[in-house]
Amino acid sequence: MKLPIGMIVCATAGLTACVNPVSGEQATRKIVLLAGSLDKGHPRGTHEYEKALRYLKHCLDNTPGLEGVLTELHAHGWPEDPSTLDNADTIVLFGSGSDRVLEDHPFLVGDRLEVIDRQMKRGCGLVLLHWCTFAPNGPAGDHFLDWVGGYFDYQSGTDHPNKWYSRIKTEKTTTAIPSRDHPISRGLVPYELLEEYYYRIRFRENDPRLVPILNTPISDEAEPQSVAWAVERADGGRGFGFTGGHFLGNFFVENFRRMILNAILWTAHVEVPAGGVETRESRIRALILTGHNHPAHDWRAVTEALQEALSPDARFEVEVTEDPEFLAKSELHTFDVLVFNYVNWMRPGLSPAAKENFQKHLAEGGGLSVIHFANGAFNYSLPDTPDSDWPEFRKRIVRRVWIHGEGQSAHDPYGKFKVQIAKPDHPITRGMKAFETVDELYYNQIGELPIEPLVTAKSANSGRDEPLAWAYDYEQGRVFQTLLGHAAESVRAPGAADLIRRGTAWAAGRIPMDIPVLPGD
Repeated sequence: MKLPIGMIVCATAGLTACVNPVSGEQATRKIVLLAGSLDKGHPRGTHEYEKALRYLKHCLDNTPGLEGVLTELHAHGWPEDPSTLDNADTIVLFGSGSDRVLEDHPFLVGDRLEVIDRQMKRGCGLVLLHWCTFAPNGPAGDHFLDWVGGYFDYQSGTDHPNKWYSRIKTEKTTTAIPSRDHPISRGLVPYELLEEYYYRIRFRENDPRLVPILNTPISDEAEPQSVAWAVERADGGRGFGFTGGHFLGNFFVENFRRMILNAILWTAHVEVPAGGVETRESRIRALILTGHNHPAHDWRAVTEALQEALSPDARFEVEVTEDPEFLAKSELHTFDVLVFNYVNWMRPGLSPAAKENFQKHLAEGGGLSVIHFANGAFNYSLPDTPDSDWPEFRKRIVRRVWIHGEGQSAHDPYGKFKVQIAKPDHPITRGMKAFETVDELYYNQIGELPIEPLVTAKSANSGRDEPLAWAYDYEQGRVFQTLLGHAAESVRAPGAADLIRRGTAWAAGRIPMDIPVLPGD
């Protein structure tokens, strides 16, 4: 489950100043990803523009061999400073379409169509995904035909209630790869997929540039429909259109993701690897264990906040259990990481079967993320708690634990303090900055095995810079522990949420995803 730390690609505005901080190589290609604003009318898990493009950016940034590629991500479908488009090698748009309100399409606001046209005329590439393949007939539609070879025509139909020429249908089909020699098709094989496809796309008649990349059967259609295609323009620019992308989960289907990544590279004039883009960033199955805690801890609210903290990283699939004996079940091994938000306060400890299976989960490569007072579980100092002490947990699995008693563990009063980054070169904290939070600042946590603090804060009570998070290996597994997280607002503090999300991803054996606040958010 452990993966090597991938290459980091900087995100400055100019290629002349951009050097890869890991390889030291100069960036030679620039990819600008434009994520549209969230469509409020769509259910969670659909039209997740920003999450999907963050994930694709993460894949590109951490794929070996792409050290010369610079990626930028901008929110709301357009950069605050449009001049960043002037040296882009390709532009990727994933956002709303224009069939209801023209200006919902990011390219159809103000003079943006003209701005994009200038980029296309200098040979810039363009990738359009899903709803943003919609365009009105006339100048916009003509541009789309030139730039990417086709568009969803919602104005020319005569036999459809909405007067659409093009159509929409959600079906599970088996796709076909009609142009296997094209670079975008490298590494692709036919696969089954449930998707909301747009089809009967408006293409130019007999366009010699047009290459079908992905075809699929659609019920009631006599011929397979082209749902992904590519063109190479006379100006040297390249275009790619794909009508899929409705479901966020499909971006984690290997062939689906590879096709889009191949297309992004191809449109940027980056050589597509012989087997297509290989990415190691699969879904992260996380289980939050909760259900009880010290009376001063609202475990329900904190659990909800933990789910929110993990959610910006599209890789996370999170489930919750309130049964500590779930640790005894074989299903535990289907999860990549266990997020611990539980204390057996005045309750029994774990059964022998749960202890054995939990330890096996870690020993075989599973991850553990320990939040705040969860480090006080399963030890001898808990009051009125029969059969609680588990020496392996309080000595080796969790390297710093809360021990009750005079002169033992303690904390500052709940309040605001500043957290400093103590180890900026660790994958969990790389790129993070100091942050303020409202929390309990723990100190005098007990343990003998060494820790390297990732973050610290100065305690008013102890007068010392106290460690508040660290990470280490446990046999084949990984453990991330943070003493932050007393209340829901503590977990939701932006810096704390980043730390928990990044630490949990690391514990799951993944490369933490950088999720800064985008301009305009």
